[in-house]
Amino acid sequence: MTFKNLMKEEIKVDKKAFLNAVNAQKPMAITAHGDILFGEAQELPPQPYIFVGKPASLTGSALTPPTPLKKILGENYDVKDEGDVVSIYAGRAWQELLAANEPYALYLDTTADGIAEFTDEALEDLVWYSCEFGLNYREIADHLEAHCDGTVVCVENERPYSFNGAAYYDDIEAVRKEAKKFLADTLKQRIDEGKIDLSTLSDDEEEALRFFGLL
Repeated sequence: MTFKNLMKEEIKVDKKAFLNAVNAQKPMAITAHGDILFGEAQELPPQPYIFVGKPASLTGSALTPPTPLKKILGENYDVKDEGDVVSIYAGRAWQELLAANEPYALYLDTTADGIAEFTDEALEDLVWYSCEFGLNYREIADHLEAHCDGTVVCVENERPYSFNGAAYYDDIEAVRKEAKKFLADTLKQRIDEGKIDLSTLSDDEEEALRFFGLL
């Protein structure tokens, strides 16, 4: 898993492409890899973003003054001219990052709420069964982040984190298989250690163990 910590990393974007996008004054998105896409939010493909929206104008209008390049994406972004590229620092823009990535990420992790859901229905089914034994989203996500390929866009400095990550995976089928294997192995270990008593299972617990092939 690749972690892009925007508290400590700046995103480089081709300067000509960036200025053309700003001057077009259309809805656009900037990916965590420095690519620029055009379109409304609902039209964008699922990948990590550092900005989604319409930038301010460098030239202004009769009603609004021009915006300096430094703040062209908003007050919480810093944009610097570095010759052939512009460098974008988004370490303070965690609320904007949360909104930009929410429609596309497999899951979001925030300090206040943690992980509330997986957007993949098959993974949600796994959680529904595993929660009978107290296994939660964060435990599953920790395992996936350690064993599957993908990208997490985050803002991390010192705990508590404001925005701990938006996660994207390269192969959702591989993620589903890894998650199910992790949960099945964890539950089997608990059975072997006597932490799950097979003689006192509730109906829901029995159904869950059958789902994971353990009964």
